[in-house]
Amino acid sequence: MPQPLLPELHAQPMSGLMDWLNCFRIKFSFNNEVSSQHIRLFHDARSLKYEHDSFYVSLDGGTSKYFAAWGSRGFTSGKQYWEVDVDSSWDWAVGTRKDDGILKESNRDSFLLVCVKEDHHYCLWTTIPTTPLYIEKPLGRVGVFLDFDSGSMGFVDVVKRSLLWRYEDGLFTSPVRPFICTGHT
Repeated sequence: MPQPLLPELHAQPMSGLMDWLNCFRIKFSFNNEVSSQHIRLFHDARSLKYEHDSFYVSLDGGTSKYFAAWGSRGFTSGKQYWEVDVDSSWDWAVGTRKDDGILKESNRDSFLLVCVKEDHHYCLWTTIPTTPLYIEKPLGRVGVFLDFDSGSMGFVDVVKRSLLWRYEDGLFTSPVRPFICTGHT
């Protein structure tokens, strides 16, 4: 019996990308930690459904324990780059959230790359707009490049030295903080 194929593109390494990004590397700590049985971010991602050519995948998962934290610094200008280790997490989200540090039910204040595990597969999504990405799950570290002056942000697969996703210019209108959320089923 043929099995459904999950489309997945392979990103090519970009020569000089990591050297350029490291010029903007910053150090900060994560604080304002929140632990929860149910963090709405992953519930929202799991409730999305993808239908294509009679292939149907439900991302409706079980109960997990999650940990979320905001960066100790907020940003209103300039270019910053940081990396987050996501290798040991099944579900994770990295990116930025509004500077208020409140985890709201809505993702309208988050600009994130989200990874959710479904059976033996991983699905990557972005927020605002919620978009599925058909690329390989990064192993190890994910880099986040924030260019507040142009209002754009990008995510990098550090191991493969490749761009995963880039939010367009003009995205930010208020201060943002680095954000991470990880979980295990």
